[in-house]
Amino acid sequence: MLYTCVYPIEDFMVIDKFDLELLIATNEDLETYVTTVLSQVEQWIALKSIRQVVLVIVSKETKETIERWVFDVQTLDTSTQVSPKAEADLYRDVHLMLAGIRGTNGMLSEIEEPTLCNILAYVKDVEGADGDAMQGELPGGWEEARSTCGVEQDLSSEVKLKPAATLLHKIQPTVVYRD
Repeated sequence: MLYTCVYPIEDFMVIDKFDLELLIATNEDLETYVTTVLSQVEQWIALKSIRQVVLVIVSKETKETIERWVFDVQTLDTSTQVSPKAEADLYRDVHLMLAGIRGTNGMLSEIEEPTLCNILAYVKDVEGADGDAMQGELPGGWEEARSTCGVEQDLSSEVKLKPAATLLHKIQPTVVYRD
């Protein structure tokens, strides 16, 4: 969110994680927002109901989508015996995925207009403990998305970044951006 000019540099601090310098939010409102979103996403992951998490960067004035960061979440089949993934392999996967995300900074056009960000979560219907499908129940603070918030196809490019996988999930990041 820093690189897309949604928040100023003063709202972040640098930490070393996964052998990378990463920016972590220090703005209390932003930190609360991200924590709330990720807490709900974690619950959907536990229910195996999340399909995608999308960060959309839009023009404050025109409401047009400038960038769309898509994180496809695939739940892997755990019914067969799979040997545990070594911690070093998990670390490497996350390192490569985060390095790819950071690497897009030099590739994407600099955004020179005021922007907003929105986080979308795409979930599928899941069965509750009683076998009934849980539908239409959105947690507090969430609302059903009214549009796809896509970038116009003839004015955009798409880049698939390096995925990361655990024993249970595979995350495939993709960025679609306005040329």
